[in-house]
Amino acid sequence: MPSPAALSYENPLNRLRRVDFFLLSCFGLVLVIGMFFIASACRGESDSTSAGFLVRQIVFVGIGLSVFFALQRVSYLSILRHAPLLYLIGLVLLCGVFATRPINGARSWYNLYFFKLQPSELMKPILILTLAHYLMYRDSYKKLAGLFVPLVLVAVPLLLILKQPDLGTFLAMSPLLFVMLFAAGARLWHLLLMMMCGFGGMVLMWFTVMKDYQKRRVLAWLYPEEYRLGEAWQLLRSETAIGSGGFWGKGWGESSQTGLNLLPEKHTDFIFAVVAEEGGFVLAALLLLLIFFAVLSALGIAERTREPAGRLIVVGCITMLCSQALINAGVALGLLPTTGLTLPFVSYGGSSILSSFICLALIVNVGSTHVPVLSREDFS
Repeated sequence: MPSPAALSYENPLNRLRRVDFFLLSCFGLVLVIGMFFIASACRGESDSTSAGFLVRQIVFVGIGLSVFFALQRVSYLSILRHAPLLYLIGLVLLCGVFATRPINGARSWYNLYFFKLQPSELMKPILILTLAHYLMYRDSYKKLAGLFVPLVLVAVPLLLILKQPDLGTFLAMSPLLFVMLFAAGARLWHLLLMMMCGFGGMVLMWFTVMKDYQKRRVLAWLYPEEYRLGEAWQLLRSETAIGSGGFWGKGWGESSQTGLNLLPEKHTDFIFAVVAEEGGFVLAALLLLLIFFAVLSALGIAERTREPAGRLIVVGCITMLCSQALINAGVALGLLPTTGLTLPFVSYGGSSILSSFICLALIVNVGSTHVPVLSREDFS
């Protein structure tokens, strides 16, 4: 196999021909939809505050695009070599937040004044690279004992994220290990055993780890009427917004839930409800379809990639983006308890946008990099 340094100097035109522009178009349209509805969601604030949210989001997108293009200048194999170091840096950042001031009861951010950096968002692509680096040329994970190391690699950052506490990010990152191990060729019954242990661990979390307000969110999801003036307020307002949008929607800027400031966190966690109310079923379905088509396109890249690490990176990145989108939409529709998770490329937030662009950059990088692999059989 060529060295990572050699691949970094591949003819840019050759790499450009292999870029999946359909994938980029899907996420590009999702990003545009997000920008429009962030502007609408913030209109209930003062004019200066509303404009400030949109301007900052544009700046965040500019930073994300800069990182995206910077990551295309080198082969993903060059980035992969630094995965262990990036993993250690990520752990240090996750530990460091415990020395910061809590925001809404959670220690999850570094206040950089211009925006709040959330290290758990950066840990998402770092963890994907770390798992790909460990799994790419090993077969120990095909034995039950061989699952211990990847399990520890995932468990350490997840426990730190849960301690903050950030249950939403914890849930979004939880499927990552199982999906990447499955893509690498781990035995199915080993994965089923791990999933059963995981479900048992979640039950144990209820009695040991989860805070009272997190338990109330779950209870509010199960019994919304009993918590309608408290923890179920966001959930009920979100369902009202989505239901009132009908098939065609009320039109941009005509949301009663956002205009009257009835829906908290409408530009971040509940942006999907704003899209559904103002754009109706049509636009909400289009948004989900764009994400679905992007997932299919990314899976096509994974199928065409025979280099082990590249395939694992693509599978991990698209799993992360997809699980986060499904959880966010599920919360807005009342299918899941409130988690505080953003919708990738749609919700307002610098850390979320940066993490999403890094994942997309890694997918495109793998798809556009040609790595000759001499193998008697396909990677599985």
